[in-house]
Amino acid sequence: MFDDRTWNTISQLVAEHLRFSIGELEHLRANSTARLIAAIPYLAECKDADRISTQHLETYLLAQSASSIFDHRAEDDREVFARLERISHFADGDKDVINRGMSLLALIMIAGYERDVQTDRSRSLYNPIGSGSWNAEELRARLVRRVRSVPSPEMDQIIDLEHALRGDW
Repeated sequence: MFDDRTWNTISQLVAEHLRFSIGELEHLRANSTARLIAAIPYLAECKDADRISTQHLETYLLAQSASSIFDHRAEDDREVFARLERISHFADGDKDVINRGMSLLALIMIAGYERDVQTDRSRSLYNPIGSGSWNAEELRARLVRRVRSVPSPEMDQIIDLEHALRGDW
């Protein structure tokens, strides 16, 4: 089960490890994408959900602060989930729930790329949508079907499809 108490425990542990200030911890706790990343192993009922959750959350936060290493590269274009690979390791658990959660994260990522096309171009940052490598409409349609095929009210309480389509990485 992934509830507020579990989220508070995991976010506190990660924040302490990363030496976050109280303000940074509050910002993390308000971040629904971070919460979804931490929740997926619990919602999928993985063994060692606490370990997977903590590792994925730390990787997500590291990627935000080390963008020169984690930013999208042309070789990531091969598959929409390539950029999410580092937070997609689940030894077990309900694969349908995992795929639903990862699809929501991919939708958030795509929305961010769409929103940032002009900014990325002006900063000479690679953007798979801006380069024409990805067709956002086709990817979005496929991912929306995947999300809709697996109902999960618990996941929707964290991030529902409409929120993911607006993107807030």
